[in-house]
Amino acid sequence: MKILSIWSFDPAAKQPPTPEQMQQMGELIVELKSKGVLIDTGGAMPGSLELRYSRKNGKDSVIDGPFTEAKEVVGGYALFEAGNRDDALAFTRRFLDVAGDGTCELHEVSSA
Repeated sequence: MKILSIWSFDPAAKQPPTPEQMQQMGELIVELKSKGVLIDTGGAMPGSLELRYSRKNGKDSVIDGPFTEAKEVVGGYALFEAGNRDDALAFTRRFLDVAGDGTCELHEVSSA
């Protein structure tokens, strides 16, 4: 099963990653990609494009960010292959062991 993980964190409580954390994350990414588990990953860029596009009753609206009312920000995503729910949770646990506090929303997705 393909899993999309969206990582968010409280920016007020999050410190920038240390060089050691950056190295550990790089090693984890290389390991999981070489095993064919990690398909793609990326992080949100500070100061980058932020939009909220909505449609309700056929009417579209676009709101520009940043979204100051948000208590959490999206820090990044990962798309990975997991054999089952337990595997998905194990990969997520390993990610958070390096990334630190935050929340990962896991969504099973299908291929187009």
